[in-house]
Amino acid sequence: MARCDWFTKHIRQVHMDFHMPEFPPEAIKSFRADEFVAHLLHGRVNMVALFAKCHFGNSFYNTTVGHKHSGLPNDFLMEAAVACREAGIRTLAYYSLCCDIRVCWEHDHWRATEEDGTPTPTTGCWGPVCINTPYREELVLPQLQEIAQGYPVDGFFIDIPMVAKCYCRYCKQKFQAMYGYELTPQLPENERQAFLYNSTGRLLRELRAICEEHNPELVIVTNRSGRIDAPQTFRELNDCGVWESQPHSNYLSHSFAARTVRTYNYPVQVMSVRFYQGWGDLTLKPAAQMTTEFAAMIGNGCVASSGDQVNVDGTLQPAVYDMFDRAFGFVQQREELLAEAATVRHAALLAPVPRRDHPAPDALGPTMQGAHKALVESHVQFDILPSLDLGKLSDYRYVVLSGSPEYAPEVYPALRDWVSAGGTLVACGTSLLRDGGVFELQDVLGIEFLEPSVFSVSHFRPRPEVRGEADDLPLQCRGRSLKAIPRGAQVLADYIYPQIETTKDYAFRHTCPPPSLHSSPYPFATINDFGDGRGVYIAGSIFQIYWETNHHWLRQFVSGLWDYIDAEPPYRVDASGIIESNLMRLSDGDLLLNLIHYQVGHQGAASAIPSIERVHPLRGLACQVKAPGATAVILEPQGESIPFKLDGDYATFTVPEIEYLGMVRVVARQGAS
Repeated sequence: MARCDWFTKHIRQVHMDFHMPEFPPEAIKSFRADEFVAHLLHGRVNMVALFAKCHFGNSFYNTTVGHKHSGLPNDFLMEAAVACREAGIRTLAYYSLCCDIRVCWEHDHWRATEEDGTPTPTTGCWGPVCINTPYREELVLPQLQEIAQGYPVDGFFIDIPMVAKCYCRYCKQKFQAMYGYELTPQLPENERQAFLYNSTGRLLRELRAICEEHNPELVIVTNRSGRIDAPQTFRELNDCGVWESQPHSNYLSHSFAARTVRTYNYPVQVMSVRFYQGWGDLTLKPAAQMTTEFAAMIGNGCVASSGDQVNVDGTLQPAVYDMFDRAFGFVQQREELLAEAATVRHAALLAPVPRRDHPAPDALGPTMQGAHKALVESHVQFDILPSLDLGKLSDYRYVVLSGSPEYAPEVYPALRDWVSAGGTLVACGTSLLRDGGVFELQDVLGIEFLEPSVFSVSHFRPRPEVRGEADDLPLQCRGRSLKAIPRGAQVLADYIYPQIETTKDYAFRHTCPPPSLHSSPYPFATINDFGDGRGVYIAGSIFQIYWETNHHWLRQFVSGLWDYIDAEPPYRVDASGIIESNLMRLSDGDLLLNLIHYQVGHQGAASAIPSIERVHPLRGLACQVKAPGATAVILEPQGESIPFKLDGDYATFTVPEIEYLGMVRVVARQGAS
């Protein structure tokens, strides 16, 4: 960690895209290092990625082994890195690894290959290159050595770390030599992807050796290395990670990424862009939109990061840095307070990660996305924890399994021991149903699994103690539930069959058949005491269905259930789901409640990002923070004290106004929970 301690102290970060073909006659002709850095300083940027080689295969420095951009008379990387260092701006040298259209043109045997032996097609600047070919030894490693040896950068940003697939002769030879059997399209996708990730992992080990030889302080940062669905072994080869989390149809992506990476043992750049539709389209989000995104990042314990794009002529657009001046200015006012803050551990949404060396696609699947959304909107204090980080389970009082069953075998006994020691486990749908029909932890849940229901639609009726805000009627859950017999568990909600299973000719006029007038013999939700802890089971896939339908009663049920099992939460917030909350502890012991305000405009097409042109402050937000003996409540960064009262163990107060991010310090250094 010492090598990259600076990374979390430089939280106003820009990834400066500079993919540039050679055909524009004005390409890079107007680059001036002093003007370039002046814009960064005006925008309050304190870390930037500088291009060394782009997707077009053009280098932006005086390379002896690669192709320098023909429109560049000087050494962009050297001049920009020197000027940034003099200005106190940290830099990463960007290198496009497995995308190089020039290599595809000039070295056909370095290209990625389809299963029929033909080269993978190229499109625009997208030239897929295989890391297992001599490209690695003949071009990549020599160029990385040139940079490590001769350039005043702080590390490397390795982009496009792998191709989607490759069956070139080099991959086949290496796979056969390493694993003893043939690389074929019939192998499981995860196994083929793991091979490609591990191939890049070996290159990163070679890069670390280069850095150790020339400058051991250089950090290695690889795109995708922060993502939870990437192999853990791949992540561990990086000093810092990257998770591109650009919002699309909603703004939950930054929260999902931040709640995950804050559990890692190294820092991660959760990255958005200034653009609307994608990298390099040269559109510009309003300052209100970028500030909202930065608030989600820093309010959840991460750095603020955005992508930009250099103009064709090598200049930057002043309007962009006017926007960054406002958005990063918002971050700068709060970064000193956040620098020594750590998120309070309370609940964990356990992401299904079956193997350390394989990708984990279900960790970002709809069950996880829906659970994240429901818990955020219910104001639960939670992290997203990779399931193989079992040593961290003891940090949490509650664990949620969202519905995917893709867990490693060692997870189940660890969860049993954790519940027995006092934890509360909430399992949903098929999260414990393994291949072969084995349902794990039935004793913990106090149920006997029978079978999946024949009905593809479910209804359920919560009992009064967990109903919360939900209406007192059969609630629709548009998916199949599981039938389980209570064996000591208390029923919290009843499972109701539909009147019929719909077919083409045997149907009501409704898209979803109405519920039966009577409950089935099986529960929809149960709770069971086990050792010193409890097991809660929800028989339907409510998180995935909530993600797909946005049916509000599913979230209301989750909230009511959570209030029942967590009677003394770390905080309570009387607000709708447009407020996201996160509790942190400062180095002096005070608590810091972060209240992130999402105020988006109307949604257009599903592919459009909802616009945020203006944010109207939210006023009079009632909150409680569990802080026995609290002596003061202070709005930050203003330093303004507000009235509060102690109600048992809780400090109760009203936040007068929230624009993008409300930060409330509760002075509770003695006896705080």
